[in-house]
Amino acid sequence: MNRTIGFLAVVLLLAGCGGDDGSSGSEEYANTVCGDVSSWVADMQDTVKSLTDAGLSTDQDDLKAAFDDAKDSTETMIRDLGELDPPATDAGTKAKSELDSLGSQLQQQLDTMEQALNGSAPPLTQLSTITAAISAATKEVQSTYNELKGLDPAGELQDAFENAEDCKTLSDQLDEIGS
Repeated sequence: MNRTIGFLAVVLLLAGCGGDDGSSGSEEYANTVCGDVSSWVADMQDTVKSLTDAGLSTDQDDLKAAFDDAKDSTETMIRDLGELDPPATDAGTKAKSELDSLGSQLQQQLDTMEQALNGSAPPLTQLSTITAAISAATKEVQSTYNELKGLDPAGELQDAFENAEDCKTLSDQLDEIGS
């Protein structure tokens, strides 16, 4: 009997070793969020580059293509982030709320771009409105990312947003934009 109890104790002890400490779920969540946002940032950088490369010769087709790219990327990110299950913590619930709010803000910027595109203003005026909306959207992304990093001070989610590989990439992208 003692041998059986001793064996069970060893099995239980070993089962606890190397197991999931719970932080991997938060890090996976942070990595997915940051990866989705990082892809969006890269898409927006490409969109702005395509417009600046066209320069003064920007025409309605260039603007429409840029809008379509921005819309596709934004809608994909909003959908993907909306489908993501946050960690089952207070900070996870707040993160979900922050991301839902970001989705609404980005949709407003898309609406601004679409109104400019459908308006009667000359292409360069439309270009100005579209690039300003992309800039505002990027600032909202940066603000949301900063909020996400601060939701769980010294906690698991904060550590995840600071240490996840895709979050490091996103942070570098946002630093580059901000400089």
